Amino acid sequence: MRGPALVSLRRAAALLLTLAAAAAWAPARAAEHFCGRSTAHPIDQALARDSERSGGVTADLREAQSRAYAAWDKELNRLYQSLLNKAGKGRQAALRDAQRAWLAYDKAQVQWDLALHADEGTSAALNVAGAALERRRQRVCDLSTDLEGLQNDGGQR
Repeated sequence: MRGPALVSLRRAAALLLTLAAAAAWAPARAAEHFCGRSTAHPIDQALARDSERSGGVTADLREAQSRAYAAWDKELNRLYQSLLNKAGKGRQAALRDAQRAWLAYDKAQVQWDLALHADEGTSAALNVAGAALERRRQRVCDLSTDLEGLQNDGGQR
């Protein structure tokens, strides 16, 4: 097999692998502990349920990712506001700068992910969205850890 037929076969194989990985990722993530806690996060649990219900259909998997992304983004904003309130005036500017830098990084990373997965067909959307979702999830963990630290020491950090 040569030329366009080989390229098409490789793309089809890559798509099948990506769909299988996406379908397997969410249930596996739901079984994980979130951010050092004893249980999975409810957002991960919901994503796992939605992904299982999708039956591996790309559009349904993307919809599940979209709902999870929105939930992580809402949680990120809630934690950021709580942390901003708890940080005190002396640290608020540093927190704002850090969050703005993280948002700039996130935006740039999306562009890189789009370029990286550009030739993957319909699986590209799953890969790019999955990476963005994971960054939001990790940022929630980071902000949650910071907030817990401030609460545990009475904001004296």
